[in-house]
Amino acid sequence: MTAIQRDRPKRSGRRVRYRLRVAAVAASLTLMCALAGAVAARVYHGQLLYLLVAGAAFGAFAIGFALRNRPAFLAPSASLVGLAAYLLAAIAITDDGADPLPATIVDALVNAVPRTLTALIPVEPAPDTVVVPVFLTWLAATLACEFAIRYGRTLLGCLPPALLYGAGLYLVGPNAEVGTVSAVAFCVLAAAALAVTAAPPERRPDTDAVVDGPAPSRAPALMGMVATAAVLLAVMALLVPVAARLVTASPGDPREYVEPPQLTDIDLNPLVRIAEWSKYPDQDLFKADTSADAWMRLAVLTEYDGTTWQAAGDFRTAGTVIPGSGDASYSADVEIIGLGGKLVPAAADPATVTGLPIAVNLTTRCLLTPDGLATGTAYHVDSALVAADPAAAENARANLADAATVAVPPGTPEIMATIADYIRTTYDTPYARAQGLADFLGQHYAYNPEAPSGHDLPSLGFFLGSPVDAGGQRGTSEHFAAAYAVIARLIGLPSRVVVGFEVPGGSSTVTAGQGSAWPEVDFDGVGWVRFDPMPPPDAVPVPPEDTLEQMEEETPSPEEDSGGGGEAEDFNDESLEQDGDFDDALTEDAGGLPVWVWYAIGVLLLACVPLVLKARRALRRRRRLTRGTPAERVAGAWAEVLASAARAGVKVPGHANAEEAAARLATLEADIGPLPRLVNAAAFAPHAVSESDADAAAAVASDYSGRIGHQVKRWKRFLT
Repeated sequence: MTAIQRDRPKRSGRRVRYRLRVAAVAASLTLMCALAGAVAARVYHGQLLYLLVAGAAFGAFAIGFALRNRPAFLAPSASLVGLAAYLLAAIAITDDGADPLPATIVDALVNAVPRTLTALIPVEPAPDTVVVPVFLTWLAATLACEFAIRYGRTLLGCLPPALLYGAGLYLVGPNAEVGTVSAVAFCVLAAAALAVTAAPPERRPDTDAVVDGPAPSRAPALMGMVATAAVLLAVMALLVPVAARLVTASPGDPREYVEPPQLTDIDLNPLVRIAEWSKYPDQDLFKADTSADAWMRLAVLTEYDGTTWQAAGDFRTAGTVIPGSGDASYSADVEIIGLGGKLVPAAADPATVTGLPIAVNLTTRCLLTPDGLATGTAYHVDSALVAADPAAAENARANLADAATVAVPPGTPEIMATIADYIRTTYDTPYARAQGLADFLGQHYAYNPEAPSGHDLPSLGFFLGSPVDAGGQRGTSEHFAAAYAVIARLIGLPSRVVVGFEVPGGSSTVTAGQGSAWPEVDFDGVGWVRFDPMPPPDAVPVPPEDTLEQMEEETPSPEEDSGGGGEAEDFNDESLEQDGDFDDALTEDAGGLPVWVWYAIGVLLLACVPLVLKARRALRRRRRLTRGTPAERVAGAWAEVLASAARAGVKVPGHANAEEAAARLATLEADIGPLPRLVNAAAFAPHAVSESDADAAAAVASDYSGRIGHQVKRWKRFLT
């Protein structure tokens, strides 16, 4: 037997070991890419994305492995074609068929990144939310195959799946549980790939390494393994403390840096729609086929600045499933006819929506479609009906946990405070006061579909306090709901305004006449309870002044309470007026002093006016800045700043909030520092204001008056 014949079995064995080694590396890197792509799937709904990223990893590696010994340009070209085909298949699998497939493909490719980052968790696998993880998984698998299999650089081949793993962790952020098992499996696979190639055969990647010549010595390989292990241990010793600190830190959420879907002008203030709906009640808005009678909400408004009601919180893109809802007990098929804007009607709380791209407000659970509603738009919504029990609310306390639902803007009309005092003195419990307020508005005011739109404080004051012949005491549900919500907050009840539709069960066409606004009050342990302040049909309202004046007559005056009643002295006694001796005595006393003395006294009094005014202003400043609780002192400092600005010619409207007032005061080029923040804290959380905060506010007010003193007109400085 020749030497070549004796060496042939050895070469055959080495070739088999080489092929097994390459196959093991390929399998390890493929699984690493699949695991890295599956990290993002932890925030997706269902198991579909796990299957898609696993298929992308295996498909990309299969193409690269099959063409590893072909020309270098062939594998990337074939991989690109495979990626395009696989993305089209993924889009087709997740498409709901609402739009033509070409349009869906273009929309998914163009909007993949922003919609993936703004999608509400759990993310629904949709064409525009699966493109990014599938593309990145395919790309990582292709690069890993080229580096490790074609060029024999296994360590470099581990880099793409490692970067993909990091990208997946960034996308997940703090929104999923710790994936310890997948992290350990990823590290084990990487170690296996590196261990298999620690003693590589021939370096050239030809047809499975046709190995000739004697077997390479294992000593250098063993030395390399020892050196590599030593380096890895040193790196771990240095990085473990840093990694430990990172593990205990909360990761950032990339969704915070993406602008959420925005509302149009018609949706920012949906209460203004009520006036148009009232004037044209026969206008068809949408068709609805529902499983039961329900109120379908369009918007929930909790924040009021004295001018407009607005919804709190941002809208976040969601998939078919809306997280946080209970089991669906109500369904509705809706087809839009004449309802515009982006807000989507749905019964509370929506659980699933199909046929329409959806964003949800996490605070109010209302829906929005980024593309806007148009004639012919159709969707299906299942809801878990939220029905608060009024009987349970009768003995419940008001839920004051959210300061935004009890905040009252400054400048409320006097009529609102009068009605609030009447309700507060007439009823005892929170629920009785809430129902009593609804009854009061329903009994004393009338519905008028022609009433002009407006729910700012002056408009509400006109609606509540102006006489009937001037157009007051008549309004739409916009005025009733907005007035109720503001007065409820004056009483101490957390309130909000809801705009929506009363939709009967079965198939029907919802018209503008079914649209309305209504108030809701939040009770502890019960939730938001709807109240109806609207008057009954054909009811004749009782003038509110009759009831309120009767309350004032029945309320004893402070003199009567203190026992100072009885017959008062009549200072208009006719006998005194007709007594000639009395008049003569006054004339004689008056004529006893020379005229110039009276002039001198008058001049002296005029000269003392500026001194009196200055003393009065100094005493008022001292009282504002030094007396009362810390919150009252902060409010006093704010009042002092506003008064100083008014002396300098800059007047702040009464309805302006602290930030708006600060912007107006900035024209005087004098900084008021942290005072706006302290004012808001004093208004909404007075117990959180400390003595140091009050001292800081007083220092700001005193310094502010001195710095803008030169801007006050000279005659004002002289007189006041």
